[in-house]
Amino acid sequence: MAFHIVHPESHQTSWVPILAGQVAYIGQIVAVDSATPLEGVRPLPVAAQDNNYTNMDIPMGIVIGFNANACDAVFSSAKGVQQMTGTAVGSSYHSTSHFRGVEGPWSRGDKIAMAHIHHIDPSTVIRGDLFDTTYGVAPPEVLVTTGCGGDGIGCTTAAATVATVANFGTIYMRSGENQGIYRTLTSASDTIHTWLQGMPQTINIGDRALILNGLRPYGHCITQFDATATFIDINAALTTDYFSINVRRMDLSVPGNEYVEFTFDAANFISYRAVA
Repeated sequence: MAFHIVHPESHQTSWVPILAGQVAYIGQIVAVDSATPLEGVRPLPVAAQDNNYTNMDIPMGIVIGFNANACDAVFSSAKGVQQMTGTAVGSSYHSTSHFRGVEGPWSRGDKIAMAHIHHIDPSTVIRGDLFDTTYGVAPPEVLVTTGCGGDGIGCTTAAATVATVANFGTIYMRSGENQGIYRTLTSASDTIHTWLQGMPQTINIGDRALILNGLRPYGHCITQFDATATFIDINAALTTDYFSINVRRMDLSVPGNEYVEFTFDAANFISYRAVA
């Protein structure tokens, strides 16, 4: 399903051109290239440096539609949504593609490739899927290899997708006596995990868990999107490159349907920002 807005529902929408040669997807977060603001939007690039300090691309909106005629509406089987590609620079789009005129200030006679976007700002709550490197690939579970003993604090697992950043990570118990419990990790490892508040029951060898880097069930978190800005990539190391977000809700209870609801940190919406 990619990204979509859960609040506020009445936020402004508008039509914007798609940058030449760029592929847009329904549910994609788009931006204008901050370094070279050319004609149209493109996928929000992956974060570069802490708090995206290098790129400083400002999230603009989420794609909710296109102006393609039926013959140009392409379904992406890889993402399960529609997609459309901006016409190449200098090409005669009248002879290669068919786009409809749109509403608003745009001339209906100027039939270029356009995306209908739902604008976002620091107060917009967005829901995003959690996938491992590839769209549709769920975060993998790991097995506990050393339990917690009697204090409910800490365990060792098989190697998770990536080592966590200290104080920015989550362990979620998928099975065992503590099934359904979340804890914020203080450790920086892909196998050895520690947290502050003990779980109510013993963690045993063979229990299944999810280990997520950067994300916690609430509050300030760090994260990275995929190159097409259609999901949160849980395989990112987040040691140097990440976006700052504020999590409102994280739900890891259903395998294959893990998601997080978040707002972008306000720093993402200014053209100059400090390193976090």
